[in-house]
Amino acid sequence: MAEPPRLADGLKPRPAEEALNRLVFRPLGHAVVRLVWRTPLRPEHLVLAHGLLGLVAAGLIAAGRDLAAALLLQLVTVLDNADGQLARARRQVSLLGRYLDSEVDLLVHAALFAALYLRTGDAAGALLGFAVLTLVLSLDFNLSALAAGDAGAEAAPRPGLEAALARVYAALFGWQDRAIRAAEGALAQRLGAGGATWWPRPFLALFANLGRTTQFALLGLALALGRPQAYLRFLQLTLLALPLVYAVRIWHATRSLR
Repeated sequence: MAEPPRLADGLKPRPAEEALNRLVFRPLGHAVVRLVWRTPLRPEHLVLAHGLLGLVAAGLIAAGRDLAAALLLQLVTVLDNADGQLARARRQVSLLGRYLDSEVDLLVHAALFAALYLRTGDAAGALLGFAVLTLVLSLDFNLSALAAGDAGAEAAPRPGLEAALARVYAALFGWQDRAIRAAEGALAQRLGAGGATWWPRPFLALFANLGRTTQFALLGLALALGRPQAYLRFLQLTLLALPLVYAVRIWHATRSLR
């Protein structure tokens, strides 16, 4: 097999980057890629591994073992970085991997917020937190794709497991993707904006830096401090801030078009 890849070989171009990911977890993920480079492990195996560890972390939260859960969540982030880097470096990017990654992540998120409910007794806060995290991650994914000129069209999935995962993805995420892209298109058309005017880098960077790496770091910090409720409060504040963020964005777009 070829020599282990450089870090650049596994990177995915993005209009804006998550700082914590770039500075800390991406290099750690690359170290994992180099470690498994000459093994039969595929990206999908890493997806299943970090999914299993995420479920274990949820169990630790429910059991009150906060520090262990906090540390394990950071390992989940490292492996979550590694699976994509390995797929790109080996030219093993596939719809199967994309769907599996998204659906395993959602399962882990559901388990984590269920565990937070068991710890805090705040059912409404946990349910709202799960919804806000899902929304923020969907916004990051779709806004980045739109800014990069990705219209969302994909090749047809292959029969079998890939097609089955595609149907699950369509049920869980397809409506979110369509709703966000339709809303973005309607707003852009109404304002007569587009390109960098409608998707300015600071706006994209804001959502990039609310990505999964940062979310797990913040949850880990709250757990390490023995205050899991604080993470739910952070997500509630995020929801309250979103209308203001969009108001500033619309003001910026209309001002730029004058």
